[in-house]
Amino acid sequence: MKISPNCFAFLIALFLLFSIESKAQNTRSFFSVTGGYSLPVGELAREKLDDPFAGLTGSGYFGQANYDFRIARWIGLRASGSMNINKTNSQPILDKANSYAQILNESFTWQSNVSNWKLNALMIGPALYINMNRVQLELHAQAGKVWANSPTVDLLGTSEAGGDPITVSLKPASTTAFGLAGGASLRLPLSGALFFQVSADVIGAEAEIKDVTIRAIRGSLDFSEQVSEKRFIGVVNVGAGFGFAF
Repeated sequence: MKISPNCFAFLIALFLLFSIESKAQNTRSFFSVTGGYSLPVGELAREKLDDPFAGLTGSGYFGQANYDFRIARWIGLRASGSMNINKTNSQPILDKANSYAQILNESFTWQSNVSNWKLNALMIGPALYINMNRVQLELHAQAGKVWANSPTVDLLGTSEAGGDPITVSLKPASTTAFGLAGGASLRLPLSGALFFQVSADVIGAEAEIKDVTIRAIRGSLDFSEQVSEKRFIGVVNVGAGFGFAF
């Protein structure tokens, strides 16, 4: 069977194209680890009257591991796992406790003990790679699962008029939800396959808080109540780390 010159040239070009792509595939995977500063967003981050959960979450820190598989030169798939630990602001629960004090028509001084918020996520989605000489800008959008653990808040109130103290506590709760994430990272090569990167991510979910109890007791008086609502919870993570290209 005879092959025309044009067909032969096309086959050579096709072979070279696949050779280049094959070579790129040998170095198109990336694994990176980052960590840094975390800031809450959503309803748990901003204060709101008559909402004991609003403003309850403060700043914190995070750790994240990422694996990228580049399908083509500019496009790939990115999987990420992250862990956030954020401080708890007891003021919203303290405001709630003072509302109970108003019912009693007394003034209290408060001692507080709080634990941390925790938010974990597993995400996967497409990534876009923009190469600028040896520097690479990576952009991604992801979806996955979010696990959130609300904190414990314990308040002990001592009345200025004397009498029994009042105890107010927020019991911990856990919830899971479908979440979305998006962000970017800037990768700068160091030596061989090693690179340094700075990154920023937003992770959020509409999570349902079920039967979370705010327990308030003074002697025989019980002001306890339960809260069951859906709220948007999320974090903005900004950090730096290292990775390998292979």
